[in-house]
Amino acid sequence: METKKKIVATQNLNFFIISMVEEIAFVVMAAGIGSRYNGTKQLEVFGKRKLTIAEYNIQHAIDAGFRRFYFVIDDKFAEIFHRRLKDFLPPNCKFELIYQKKEESLTKFCNRQKPWGTAHAIMCCGRAVRCNFCVTNADDLYGHDAISSIAEFLRANGKKSQTFANVAYALSKTLSGNGTVSRGVLSIDGDYYLTSIDEVHGLVMDIHAGAIPPKDSLVSMNLWGFTPEVFKLLEEGWHRFKQNGPNIANDEFGISNFIDSAVKGGQCRVKIINTSSQWHGITYQADRALVEKVLGE
Repeated sequence: METKKKIVATQNLNFFIISMVEEIAFVVMAAGIGSRYNGTKQLEVFGKRKLTIAEYNIQHAIDAGFRRFYFVIDDKFAEIFHRRLKDFLPPNCKFELIYQKKEESLTKFCNRQKPWGTAHAIMCCGRAVRCNFCVTNADDLYGHDAISSIAEFLRANGKKSQTFANVAYALSKTLSGNGTVSRGVLSIDGDYYLTSIDEVHGLVMDIHAGAIPPKDSLVSMNLWGFTPEVFKLLEEGWHRFKQNGPNIANDEFGISNFIDSAVKGGQCRVKIINTSSQWHGITYQADRALVEKVLGE
């Protein structure tokens, strides 16, 4: 792709940078089982256009200038993902399917069914992704402003930079009225850089005043911006995870815990980006109704 100079103005980040515009990539994590949903929500269609949630995100991504897409999937769904993406993406876009590895060296004595977690899913992209990239969940609808903001960050950031980004949402706007959820609650400094992530479980819609965490806390919904430098850190983190003797049946190498450790260890910085977008997602079957309403408008 031909490169050209462009002034990138990012209000959320409060700076102006002259950078070389080059290819950026869009990664979708779609290998999760979704046990609480009782179905393969990554492949279910919603709204009047009958698209998957990831495909609605991809529409916003194309508007934001993304042209290369990677789907991290379970290999048993390869045919249907390939067929949908081939029919859905315009000719000027490319896609690649990446299989989240079973890691047989760990599971040879255990019949583990679920994948190894979100950090492991991103690590599996290391041999394919060579440019700055964002990461998304297949079952989270992020909104146009959120995806445009992360695209601007990626274009403004050098490929060798160890400054990453996360688009944050208010906790109160990411809860389900149909059951408990887990969220990565973000702590930030005065310059909007991450200081820690606390993975909090059992959160409910009715958060009362004075609750911990407060309902206006910022949380991560796994809309991340990375440079290729993250892959070395992921490999190192995965090595430590295996050395610590994980519970093979249940433990996960998750992105929140990985980033929390990397930030506290001085291995990277993470810029927190606010967004005007409203998040929507599906954890439970009963969450479908609201998503259908939003996408049917």
